[in-house]
Amino acid sequence: MLENSGYTHFPVERHIHIDKADFDVFDNSPDFWPRAEKIVTELYERRIHPSITEKNGTAHLTIAAFAPIPMLMKLGALLGDKTEASVFDLPSERWLWDKNAACPAPQFTYTVPEVLGREAGAVISISNIAVQPSDLPVVEFRAVTPNRGIIRQEAHVQEFRRQFNAFVLSLTRAGVRVLHLFPATPLCASVEIGRMLLPKTFEEVFVWEWQAPAWRKTLQLL
Repeated sequence: MLENSGYTHFPVERHIHIDKADFDVFDNSPDFWPRAEKIVTELYERRIHPSITEKNGTAHLTIAAFAPIPMLMKLGALLGDKTEASVFDLPSERWLWDKNAACPAPQFTYTVPEVLGREAGAVISISNIAVQPSDLPVVEFRAVTPNRGIIRQEAHVQEFRRQFNAFVLSLTRAGVRVLHLFPATPLCASVEIGRMLLPKTFEEVFVWEWQAPAWRKTLQLL
């Protein structure tokens, strides 16, 4: 936290460490995602939400999260966007941002038709090229050059947020109210997507996970 913020954010005594690596079912089990969604929600309500809402509670969150993409998005959706947060990436580099001034910034692109149906899918290709689903109309938000380590600085996170938020607004203007996400996203982008998908934006949001040879619906964000 100290190094990533340039010594402008300092940790408080209390921190929240959640470790739920002890699932006794595999992620291809029909019971996995309902249980995962319940556990993430209960842990948030019991351990994180009170620290945000209590008197003189947490004003800033620093998040280092490592989990399957749908769980990260669910955590982000529960946290929302009201509390200021720094969301880290690069766990293999001790969660430290790249300080190289010449570090290339990722570029993103998307095209959204003026009119879409009430229900649509969004393919999000950032860490890899996500497979296009075939059973509903889809649009794509993608990095120009997808790569697993593409987001390497906090400025990259903020630029991703800016452009993905514009993408979301384009979807709502096109008439989308029920959104299906098909993501290939880094850790921090997964959390941030959940934080940006607010209830006032969509009626329902579902996350799918690629389990070759097909996408599988996992959990509901909204």
